[in-house]
Amino acid sequence: MADRLNISTVMENKEKRSILIPYKIKDGRVLVYLQKRAKDARRLPDYFGFFGGEPEGEENPEEALEREIKEEMNFIPQTYKLLGKYDFGKSVKHIFIMEVDDNFENKIQVLEGEYGKYFSEDEALDEPKLIEEDKIVLRDLYKFLWAKN
Repeated sequence: MADRLNISTVMENKEKRSILIPYKIKDGRVLVYLQKRAKDARRLPDYFGFFGGEPEGEENPEEALEREIKEEMNFIPQTYKLLGKYDFGKSVKHIFIMEVDDNFENKIQVLEGEYGKYFSEDEALDEPKLIEEDKIVLRDLYKFLWAKN
């Protein structure tokens, strides 16, 4: 019984995050929209990363996603879908994806971080200021999208 309690406690102590990856397919390439974090950000300052964050109170992953994206991008995502739930040891991330149109940047306002930027597959996977966990997720996204097409 003690082992069960320890495992349960470990799971409860993991940081939970809901993440949105806006993407578009243009000229046969997948472009993902990432956030440039502020130089004084609490987590990973001056790095690129995903938009999203932690649930508040009893929010489920979708509710947390919608609130966080409204706070960070002044946008309410509508047509997103779950890519997967990723357990990275210290955190559990619900990764949602949403295909966007060419006018996406005009529909949002980046309110957290410095700015947003589109990255091609090669640019994202070669970006030194993008953590390996995020690159793992992106590799899965690319596999999923290429298998679909």
